[in-house]
Amino acid sequence: MKEKDDKMQTYASAGVDIAQADRFVDRLKYMARRPGHEQMWKAAGGYAAVYPAQGGSDRGIAVTTDGVGTKLLVAHKLKKYDTIGIDLVAMCANDLICVGATPNIFLDYFAVGKLDQSADAIMQGIVSGCDQTGMLLVGGETAEMPGVYEQGHFDLAGFAVGQVQKQDLLTGERVAAGQTLVGIASSGIHSNGLSLARKVLPDDDETYLSLLEPTLLYVKVMLAALAQYGNQITGLANITGGGWTNLFRLNSKVGFNIDKPLAVPAILQKITTVAEVEMYRTFNMGMGMAVMMEGDASLIVELIKSHGFNAQVVGQVTDRASILTTGSLLIEGDH
Repeated sequence: MKEKDDKMQTYASAGVDIAQADRFVDRLKYMARRPGHEQMWKAAGGYAAVYPAQGGSDRGIAVTTDGVGTKLLVAHKLKKYDTIGIDLVAMCANDLICVGATPNIFLDYFAVGKLDQSADAIMQGIVSGCDQTGMLLVGGETAEMPGVYEQGHFDLAGFAVGQVQKQDLLTGERVAAGQTLVGIASSGIHSNGLSLARKVLPDDDETYLSLLEPTLLYVKVMLAALAQYGNQITGLANITGGGWTNLFRLNSKVGFNIDKPLAVPAILQKITTVAEVEMYRTFNMGMGMAVMMEGDASLIVELIKSHGFNAQVVGQVTDRASILTTGSLLIEGDH
């Protein structure tokens, strides 16, 4: 990858300003604040909100929502719609497990200019994603909106609900310097950074097929890991928008050193007009899920591999607050 110069592209230049989006979320939190919010359980990284179940039990209800961004345009470009629903489920379910929750139910919102046969393929993908995560698709909303969406264009949103016992809740507070960082490989770009990728990669079917590779579903393997090694696992990070800076979401008092990274997907190796630090702040760079843990990581790595995923120890947690290093590269989070 080339060093940054005046010709280098950024996610913001592609139309997505993560810093501005973060500021909006901060304002939204302030606007939404009402009496009763103090009942919410603190959970790791804003991946899901957790509300205590009624009756004074130690069971919490975890909820999250997400979409698949401009990956929709990739599907539209190829007229291939059978995997985009898997991405939708993955973006929600992978967030739920980051707070230690077991995903239970899923709902979708599908807005389109006019319904056609592509809708069936999209929904089949959603059903497949739910099957792979153990969730039930219990409802949703389909809206035909001619004039809002052009022919063939659509939008998707997903909503997932899970449950977690208070003793199993992951808050990120236990993440500490000296712990091990395990990386689980992605299946490519997943569902983030597509606006930038589409701008800087060749506009051809081979590129778009690579970009359309569905997001991996880490639910069952991570639930197995939590069941066996939950006392060792201190944090989970779904590497989505913001790339490797997602690691900082769990605990602002620590940093990370990644000295044995997973292989960067071939499609991302083709990008030469984006500065290296911008790549790591935008894309997952081969690491779809990160596990922070105490003690020996070898057994967890073997368990993950036994479920068909590629995983390895990639680095360590450090005491350098919101600083990530990998090789000679330094990536800073918001202090």
